[in-house]
Amino acid sequence: MFKKLFGKKNEKEYSFGAERLTPMREDFPDENFLNEGRVIVDIRDKESIEELGYYPNSEFIPFDENFVENVKKLNKPVYVLCERGVDSYEATLKLREAGIDGENLNGGLYYIREVINIKPILDN
Repeated sequence: MFKKLFGKKNEKEYSFGAERLTPMREDFPDENFLNEGRVIVDIRDKESIEELGYYPNSEFIPFDENFVENVKKLNKPVYVLCERGVDSYEATLKLREAGIDGENLNGGLYYIREVINIKPILDN
């Protein structure tokens, strides 16, 4: 379960405190994720994108029954983004099952915007 959630082998690779598991810093993207040559597949709905913004190199592909086929058409490695990292985790699993090079942006837009302080583009 830990490997699925955090890409690590087991819980011993994490810090524990106050009765909860805390992922390590390296489990999240850093400020260079925008420059790695991957396409960002944003699976949020249109309202969330309009309200919270988006990042350069983003393709807006809904996480629906055509998701895997639509991502295959990009023919590039991808990061998958949602608001908090939960839906993108599920979407990344689907991509990997189909043999597509996909990485979840753990923590989602919230983490990128609030913790590593990379603000999205707002079109308003």
